[in-house]
Amino acid sequence: MYSIVFKEARLPFNDEGQVADVAVSDGVIVRIDPTIGQNARCEIRCRGNWLLPGAIDMHVHLRDPGLTHKEDIVSGTEAAVRSGVTTVADMPNTLPPTVTAADFLAKVERARKAAKCNVLFYIGLGDSNVDEIERVCSHPLLAGVKVFLGATTGDMVSSENALSKAIENLDQLFVFHAEDEGVLRQAKANFEGTPTATDHHVIRPAKAAIEGAKLISSLAKEGRRLHIAHLSTAAEIAFLNPKLGITGEVSPHHLYFSVEDTSRVGNLLKVNPPVRLESDRLALLEALADGRIRVIATDHAPHTLAEKALPYPQAPSGVPGLDTLVASILNLVKNKRLTMTRAVDAMSTAPAKLLGLTKKGRVAVGADADLILWDQQQAWVPSSLDIYSRCDWSPFEGVTLASRPYGVWVKGIQMV
Repeated sequence: MYSIVFKEARLPFNDEGQVADVAVSDGVIVRIDPTIGQNARCEIRCRGNWLLPGAIDMHVHLRDPGLTHKEDIVSGTEAAVRSGVTTVADMPNTLPPTVTAADFLAKVERARKAAKCNVLFYIGLGDSNVDEIERVCSHPLLAGVKVFLGATTGDMVSSENALSKAIENLDQLFVFHAEDEGVLRQAKANFEGTPTATDHHVIRPAKAAIEGAKLISSLAKEGRRLHIAHLSTAAEIAFLNPKLGITGEVSPHHLYFSVEDTSRVGNLLKVNPPVRLESDRLALLEALADGRIRVIATDHAPHTLAEKALPYPQAPSGVPGLDTLVASILNLVKNKRLTMTRAVDAMSTAPAKLLGLTKKGRVAVGADADLILWDQQQAWVPSSLDIYSRCDWSPFEGVTLASRPYGVWVKGIQMV
């Protein structure tokens, strides 16, 4: 007897979808056929609605430990599953930063006890911790190594010597915050006057991201896996080269907002790297649609409203994104800016491949039953009451998005 049979589900095998029944046993998809009989403990009538693989967000900040007034593993993974994200990969910007094997394993243990979805963890690269990273290289929940080329909230800036040594010696996915430190310092020194959130893209200029992408490109070699996080400029797209192992991701806030929006919401859109010109936004959306940018990831970085209300120089950078990831991207499908197959690849299949999650990111026999059920006819306008992240706000408040999934399963267990 099957655990679950999804009846008349629309599956993303092409852009229009193919209607079929899907059977699940012991948390795994075991059969897909036009019709499957009644031999199931639970039958879900999908009525032609989309049954999609759960989203895999390979770039989140769960703030646990040390910053749990903003978020923790419980609240962050609750926000994830409520929105249709069934796997997250947590960054090392915590207190203490995750740069030792002991800190990494402590996070793993916290997630084992508290997480509501699948959680992987990055370890941060410093100037002298390659030996620590090697101790956890074979751990199944290691997402990869995070590298900061410029000072950001974690202040884990690696020297070029440390970076070269790590890439040479570690067979890992390296994920880069690719803003060049020298360019950032010069731009800040050159700025005159009293800055506001509208000036953030000048103080952290496009040149910093472009120079960072150039450095990453110079490190590329066959067999290496180098990934540029949160692309923000049109120029960075040219450095992506999957054949050389250089991939990239774009965040929903860089697809929806530009610097013009900062005059309306101020520090709520202060984020590193900044939202930039409208031409950059459109170029990123085009590159996502045609597959040059393979992955969507939120860079979910929650801060409290009180912190964001501080004057611009003191207000922290970052925006929450887990609550709105799936709805914002499926809204692009509804508005014909992305095809369904492209959206599924960018939200689920491609990040699964990068993270080495061979049983996730697909609706296929043998894949884990990490699934979401979505009604394309419905819409959603987020408000603070809809936000499960501990920070209780979103830059997408008041923006019309697609509806959130009305059913979410993690390894065959219904969460929503």
